[in-house]
Amino acid sequence: MSGGNSGGIVSESELAELTKLFIGFEGATDPLCPECRNAKRAFHLILREIYIQRVRPAFMDIDYSIFASLTRRICRARVSKEGPAFPCPQPPAPDQIKL
Repeated sequence: MSGGNSGGIVSESELAELTKLFIGFEGATDPLCPECRNAKRAFHLILREIYIQRVRPAFMDIDYSIFASLTRRICRARVSKEGPAFPCPQPPAPDQIKL
């Protein structure tokens, strides 16, 4: 991606936006909340647009799923460098867990 051997197909500003959205759904305490779903949808829309417009024409052998996986890995690495990966809620006390 940016700075790699891809020729900078994904810009720094796009990576920053994708990372922000990635945090919004990957680190969500409630993956079904509207904000989480909207972040995930926006992440994949941006990713799909970049793939169709720039990646697929230049790198025909890279499938969308590979591109998406690599992008998520880069986002995860960027989050790790910036501090705690995701909010970690306190687990419930053992007497509050109902099975």
